[in-house]
Amino acid sequence: MATWIHINAEGTIYFTSRRSADDDDILQLYSSALLGVTIDATFDAVYSHIAREWHQQDDIVNPFHDSRRSHIKTLWVFDLDNDVLRFDNENRRLQLRLSVLRSRAATITDFYPSAPPSLSEPGAQPSISPPYWKLRRKGLDPERIERRRAFVGRILADFAFQWRHILCSRYNDSTFRKFASAIIKIATLDFNVVEVTAPRQGSGGFLVWLHNLPAWDPFKGPVIPIPGISIVMSRHIPHAIATIRNDFAKAALSRTSHTASESSDEYRSYLILTVREVILYRIKSDSEIYTKPERLFNGYDPPCEAAMQLILEATYGGSDKTLIHQSPVELQDLILDNISMGPIERARIGCILETGSVFTWRCKNRNIEREEGCRNRTQFTPVESHIWFGDQPSGVAYK
Repeated sequence: MATWIHINAEGTIYFTSRRSADDDDILQLYSSALLGVTIDATFDAVYSHIAREWHQQDDIVNPFHDSRRSHIKTLWVFDLDNDVLRFDNENRRLQLRLSVLRSRAATITDFYPSAPPSLSEPGAQPSISPPYWKLRRKGLDPERIERRRAFVGRILADFAFQWRHILCSRYNDSTFRKFASAIIKIATLDFNVVEVTAPRQGSGGFLVWLHNLPAWDPFKGPVIPIPGISIVMSRHIPHAIATIRNDFAKAALSRTSHTASESSDEYRSYLILTVREVILYRIKSDSEIYTKPERLFNGYDPPCEAAMQLILEATYGGSDKTLIHQSPVELQDLILDNISMGPIERARIGCILETGSVFTWRCKNRNIEREEGCRNRTQFTPVESHIWFGDQPSGVAYK
């Protein structure tokens, strides 16, 4: 069993883990470190006396929302910004003013209940009222959307599965922006595929575990323009709408009178991405219409079909016709087979170029499976395909 300890000070988070002990024994350690210490010296006392090694990270992970939590007994958070010590385990959530520990020894009976954080904050309650419109992007070939759905839909669902320990709980804005950016990158096929082909000794463990946080760089700014639409990353729908109106007003000011295609009488399209929900929003000078919020990532369920459809239609960029499109599908498949060793990169390029057969998640008469750990490899092991964002792994891999 393990005990997780965090320090949260001025937006910076430090993490350490130690073998679990009785709650009162841990509190005795805290009391001995803090007794007689001033409030200004609290950070130094905790950092110096509670653990030898701390790791700085972007967020606090609460493992008790995840079924894999069995090896974790307690979570302690020194919330120095609020001068509170928080205590969580599987059955209860408590807190204690740090002033108590600075003045005397304490036991668990000194703690008082603390209400769990509400998950309604990222949009569990509707923040946008009816009427809802059934908006669809015009001029799209359904077969092309289905080609992307077959590939992208599985990756998005597996990404949500790998990071479910965070998605099912609360997370801060830095983590939100990384998740939102990942969704955009997967939907637009803007990722790298790192292939592992050589034999290796497995190192054990998982690609993503309960303590892991996303490490890739997020997009900068709240509005991400892509061809035909802009994506608004915001945890709160009212703020997203305000961002849309502000962006629309700026665009209206920059238009020139001879640009008829950007007339203010035509709708501009935005995709609101809260990670937990997605909404298609259209605006013009005298009207705003939008779809019903559709469930995307909640940490428990796969993305709903309506959310997938909105994302795929919104992010679809099309491709230019080339000589390869004039070839039979069988020849297109042969060309794609020479692009990479593994099937995932071939499928990604096939989706970008819109060539070859629709990806079936099968390779050489076997199913392609999600890889969750670093296992032994021999010369006969199928190619591993790891999805990366820039120089950081996404936590999603296939074999």
